[in-house]
Amino acid sequence: MWVLLFCLVMASCQYSLLKSVQPDPASPIHGHNQIITYSRPIYFCVLCGLILLLDTGAKARHPPSYIVYGLKLFSPVFLQSARDYLIVFLYCFPAISLLGLFPQINTFCIYLLEQIDMLFFGGSAVSGITSAVYSVARSFLAAALLHAVCFSAVKEPWSTQHIPALFSAFCGLLVALSYHLSRQSSDPSVLMSFIQCRLLPKFLHQNLEESAADPLPKKMKDSVTDVLKWDLIVCAVVAVLSFAVSASTVFLSLRPFLSIVLFALAGAVGFVTHYLLPQLRKHHPWMWISHPILKNKEYHQREVRDVAHLMWFERLYVWLQCFEKYILYPALILNALTIDAFLISNHRRLGTHWDIFLMIIAGMKLLRTSFCNPVYQFINLSFTVIFFHFDYKDISESFLLDFFMVSILFSKASELAIFFILMF
Repeated sequence: MWVLLFCLVMASCQYSLLKSVQPDPASPIHGHNQIITYSRPIYFCVLCGLILLLDTGAKARHPPSYIVYGLKLFSPVFLQSARDYLIVFLYCFPAISLLGLFPQINTFCIYLLEQIDMLFFGGSAVSGITSAVYSVARSFLAAALLHAVCFSAVKEPWSTQHIPALFSAFCGLLVALSYHLSRQSSDPSVLMSFIQCRLLPKFLHQNLEESAADPLPKKMKDSVTDVLKWDLIVCAVVAVLSFAVSASTVFLSLRPFLSIVLFALAGAVGFVTHYLLPQLRKHHPWMWISHPILKNKEYHQREVRDVAHLMWFERLYVWLQCFEKYILYPALILNALTIDAFLISNHRRLGTHWDIFLMIIAGMKLLRTSFCNPVYQFINLSFTVIFFHFDYKDISESFLLDFFMVSILFSKASELAIFFILMF
């Protein structure tokens, strides 16, 4: 019976190649759609490939097994259960396709690459398949470069009185790359046009002709040039400062006191910057005060004729946000990176390469998020400290990995909450 059902599923996917039903329930456009013809077969091949891989892993004699947060990953029982769930999901494939629950295959690829870049590397949203591939490839290249530098630094055991210079260079490179990537757009078209105009005279001549008709492309290229020049200066300064701070051994000498101070300071600054000051400036703070507590100078004026006056709490907000983004969170993450690297050099949990890879991914994601979107970082940080230092201290892996996982869970939970509100 199960074999017959599998043959029916396979036949339906094969038939969609021979004669695709138009319009398909998953098609986003009306009329004939060439891409939707290949969606079902590709999904079927991907699911069957995953089932075969999981089956091979479940039947291995000596499979590697890792325990993360109390869960035994990649054990035969785990792989076999995942394989069985995928088989049941594959049997439901005709009904899922009939309801149009599978997106078009290029839409699925864009969403998958976008989520990988956002959740694991701290990237931003993408605008198409080219943008998605460019963003993920850029993040992977940065991670590969950092992995090569960090592996050479932690392959030998450390002492608390000496930090290898190569690891300090890794810290400076990580902060500089994270700052640069956080300021770059996910759309490569403007950057590619800028590179073509610089390298090929033919494109420069064509660009000058287009600029006479439309000045917007030239302004966009000029803004990209200014950003790259500014990043070159700032990244060099940030790399040198991060190298100096990491080489001073302050993070290992003052642990765990320094970690506690940084946790408390980050929580207090985040609470004041992103919750208290915005609430005090609202028209009805906390929905029970009739007037804003922090008022602008022009609040009582019916019509403002002069330039708005910059208030002290607006200056405080900007300075606190700059301190949080460019000093506090980089110091907090560099502290966690140094402690993790010291532990990895003396004790391997998942293997040297996996430990280094997870440390780099977590550090890059948290730094990029802190540079470009620090609004909810203090909530993630507070929950991480309270949950893993007081409630479930036994299952904690490391602060850096705990912070990384909590940021992913909170971002997906906020998306689900917004989706529920919109649906409601």
